[in-house]
Amino acid sequence: MTPDHGHCVGLGHHCESTHQIRRITADPRAHYFDWLDLPLPAVVEALGTGFRDILGPGRCEPFDDGSCVLDRGSDIRFYHEFRAEAGDGRLTQADVDRQLPSVRDKFLHLAERWRTMTASGARVLYVHHDAFDQAGADDLRRLHTALGQQDAGHRFDLLWLRRTPPSPEEAALLPDSVAWDTVPHVPGHWQGDDAAWDRALASRLHRPG
Repeated sequence: MTPDHGHCVGLGHHCESTHQIRRITADPRAHYFDWLDLPLPAVVEALGTGFRDILGPGRCEPFDDGSCVLDRGSDIRFYHEFRAEAGDGRLTQADVDRQLPSVRDKFLHLAERWRTMTASGARVLYVHHDAFDQAGADDLRRLHTALGQQDAGHRFDLLWLRRTPPSPEEAALLPDSVAWDTVPHVPGHWQGDDAAWDRALASRLHRPG
């Protein structure tokens, strides 16, 4: 990987990656997967369908005791886009139905921004934060393929961040433009370990200033 990336874009799993990428790059530009809670298969599916099947009517409902909204079709959990209108802070189906059109408009805009980015010729560093060490080399190869299919001229690298190192056998199966590193879990601190994130991204990005 080379530090000439025009964008650094997170691919989940949850808010830690968005927080750390914005802290390190000082780039406030929003991307489609920012602040979402979603497993890797949901990322691959969203890329493969061009984001078309997300936030469809009749598919979104309160989840996790009303703390978020689950899109049943994509398995994406939206913790920040919907607001509970009752005093107890729990989302209701009526909240979801009322707010869904505006939330959908936001993500349609982000999908268009994504397409513009992948067609721009700018090199992108994608970061998949495997927060629970659930993925294997085959999963990362599927993700790499899905990213490569976004545009014929799309130039990118993929960084796989785990809590613990993959096995040597798994690491050996990764494509050349996929690298791995580790960032530890910090109990009680969802933002993660700043020093570990700094180290993981330092050689792969230009620092601001």
